[in-house]
Amino acid sequence: MSTTDTRTRPRGDAGQARVTGFLPPIVTPMQDGEIDYPSLDRELDYLAENVSGYLVGGSVGEVASLTIDERQALIHAVAKHAAGERTLVVSISDNCLETSRRLANVAGEVEADLVMVSCPNYFTNGLDMLIAYFAALSDFVPTDICLYDNPIASHTELTVQDIAAIHEAVPRVSHIKVTDTAIEKVASLKEATDLVVYAGDDAVLWHQLARGADGAMVALPMIYPELASSIWDALEAGDEAAAFEAYSGATRFFHIGLGASDYVVALKTVLHERGVIASPEVRLPLLSPSERRRKEFVSAL
Repeated sequence: MSTTDTRTRPRGDAGQARVTGFLPPIVTPMQDGEIDYPSLDRELDYLAENVSGYLVGGSVGEVASLTIDERQALIHAVAKHAAGERTLVVSISDNCLETSRRLANVAGEVEADLVMVSCPNYFTNGLDMLIAYFAALSDFVPTDICLYDNPIASHTELTVQDIAAIHEAVPRVSHIKVTDTAIEKVASLKEATDLVVYAGDDAVLWHQLARGADGAMVALPMIYPELASSIWDALEAGDEAAAFEAYSGATRFFHIGLGASDYVVALKTVLHERGVIASPEVRLPLLSPSERRRKEFVSAL
């Protein structure tokens, strides 16, 4: 992915910035229980030339296990390292609106391009509840919102009609990351709305890209940064066959390393093996892999 392409953010019909390309959710390197910032810098450098930007605070980054102080410090660290050269998307997801407000303030301080918010993950969400929730967020966020459609984590199944209703009621919800694995959902959203739509799950990544996703917030670039760049460049050039040929080089790792619930462990194991991060350490409730599983991750590359 060329430097020119990575910073392209054309304007949509409503005038909002359209953030596109590969924006991987970055892992949070840890050592001895603390965030390892030198390893974080190496991770960002490892990715930089092949991605459009970074998503800070996604599930890959173990955001649910970080304190708010750690989340704020992580945002500042990534923004400082990126220095405006890459798109920055910041998750402010939290069931507590005041926590989201504090994270949104940090996103504003570092001039993030977009904030990402999941549906609340404890109560049973109705459409009226979600509209009220996102409307409340829109009153204080510093930029547009990317709705994180993740039914497994949020226990909320959003239909295309639900998403369209939220977008209509809360125009600041202008982007969406689709982690729902329904194969046709991306195409249906593209047809029914003017949302910027991201592929959000490696398991159905090709289906989502081939059906018109504007970009992707997936783990692929963390394992194969150059390959991800080749896929995106081929799609931008309209060469779907070349894009699929490149994509096929990653499918073994998708199956072995990203197809189970220990995908965060898989990513950290590989980055450690490659010398990108100093330790594959994860934070409870995640556990280190067995030796057999570690060998499976490495052999799948």
